[in-house]
Amino acid sequence: MDNTDLSLVEQIQRRILQYIDENEIQKGETLPKENELADILGVSRVVVREALSSLRTLGFIETKRKKGTVLTSPDVFGTMKIIVNSGVLDIDSLRDLYELRLMLEIGMADFLFLKKKPEHISLLEQIVEQEQGTTSTEESIQLDILFHKTLYSIVGNKGLESFQKLLGKLFAVYAPRPDNYIIKQIITHAGLVEVLRTGTPDSFRTAMRLHLNTQFENMEEIMQKADNSKTKLD
Repeated sequence: MDNTDLSLVEQIQRRILQYIDENEIQKGETLPKENELADILGVSRVVVREALSSLRTLGFIETKRKKGTVLTSPDVFGTMKIIVNSGVLDIDSLRDLYELRLMLEIGMADFLFLKKKPEHISLLEQIVEQEQGTTSTEESIQLDILFHKTLYSIVGNKGLESFQKLLGKLFAVYAPRPDNYIIKQIITHAGLVEVLRTGTPDSFRTAMRLHLNTQFENMEEIMQKADNSKTKLD
């Protein structure tokens, strides 16, 4: 994006980040004071204050007592949670997030097979056993979330776990859950566990795609429910 398309505050945000990079300021180190940054960047303190406020909201910086403004590491998924919780995402943005979730769940196979251990298989089997014994729709939804959350935890990528936790809660609330939804599944959770135990990454990718088939078929219904609802995440 050309800087001419940005507001003055947005331009200063970029220049502050550039200043941080050029001066090799590290996480935990202090940035210059507002008046110093204003002199360095050739703008008013008001503009610098607004730019710093935005960077603080995004998690790039934080203010510490007796130390001032220090560089920190942005919580990418924490920021995404704020955005999702806002309730202002339109249906196209929700569809993009939902599609990304499906892509990740199909694409995580190689990492699952690299990281899986016997205790992981046992844990998934326990969840499946609980699912098969429940008659509660609410408990079924929560076990569904737990099953997929466990797959993400096996991979061990904290960013992906945060992403799954966020979107799992968001979309599981809206997903249509007819009485015969298990019957309609081509591959159940039990089937996925068996493929994870004895199959290959390629066979697991295929199995996961078949498992998610009803999600693809019902995507528009799911999106419409999400778009119409103002339910917020915990």
